[in-house]
Amino acid sequence: MAAHSGDRTEKPTLKKKKDARERGQVAHSRDLAGALSFVAIVLALAWVGTGMVSRLAARFVDAFARLGDVRGDVGPAAIAAGVWADAGIFASLVAPPALLAVAISISASVAQTGWVFSPKAVHLKWERLNPATGVSKFSPKYGGLELVKAMVGVCVVSAVSYGLVRELVAQAPGLMGMTTGEIGRLGWDRAWGLLWRAGLALAVLAGADYGVQRWRWISQLRMTRQEVRDELKASEGNPEIKARVRRVQREMSRRRMLGAVKDATVVITNPTHVAVALQYRRSDMAAPVVVASGQDFMAARIRAAAVAHGVPIVENVALARALYQGADVGDAIPGALFGAVAEVLAYLVRMKQLVL
Repeated sequence: MAAHSGDRTEKPTLKKKKDARERGQVAHSRDLAGALSFVAIVLALAWVGTGMVSRLAARFVDAFARLGDVRGDVGPAAIAAGVWADAGIFASLVAPPALLAVAISISASVAQTGWVFSPKAVHLKWERLNPATGVSKFSPKYGGLELVKAMVGVCVVSAVSYGLVRELVAQAPGLMGMTTGEIGRLGWDRAWGLLWRAGLALAVLAGADYGVQRWRWISQLRMTRQEVRDELKASEGNPEIKARVRRVQREMSRRRMLGAVKDATVVITNPTHVAVALQYRRSDMAAPVVVASGQDFMAARIRAAAVAHGVPIVENVALARALYQGADVGDAIPGALFGAVAEVLAYLVRMKQLVL
């Protein structure tokens, strides 16, 4: 067992994960943010793509129509005005999909890691400048997985593209009999089909990559059993110290109980295993109260304290056990035992050992 005490077989604790986040060490997939951004752009193109193409087509038609118009002003001011106008059109077309992609990328990153601000991550660490550290990233443990991931991505996208390209090649002869508008619509439909299939494939691969990154992150944070015990001691206190505190508290509670025996009215025993001390003052108590209770060694100490202070001791096996099990120290006796306790008190009054 000792030979395996250093094995990292335990899951990381919440504190371990929190410390890792403070160092900037989180499970994060760059591919997931990129894939979701790509899907967002594809959806945006599906929504506004037709309008974008129409505006661009209208602008090109207008530009070609003006090529032969030499009567207009073609000076620097006119050229600058035309460039700025075209830039405005381009910005109005590109801005919505671009802003949507940025928003989705940021949201995907935050969804993976939450808001992480880690000043420790920007501290200068000389080991990062060590060439050996950089070369180690190309080892099969790290670089091999990235290579496999890239190859799988290329194969999936290639398979998706192959089917569409093959379909386009089969339809190529028919393009000769189509008008320009029909060819444009067909090209847009095929491009849209390629984009959404590729986006879906990349999103699935990116989701798998996030699962791999999280598994790798958890693996790096795994702890040994000794580390878990040490962290438990640091966060909740040393178990040995806590046990000692509990022992001291129990001893103090016993001392208070034994101190209360001198004011008890009667001690009921069974006769050796259980002892219960009751206190009853008719003037200000509705029912007798348990002031001390114990069994075995503690019962012997209660009986000794009762003898030392002249407190009457009555042997009643059934009543002693019922009081010990039915009432804690400081509680009034259960209502079902009122009659039995009253008989004990009446007996002591008759024996002139008690005056109520």
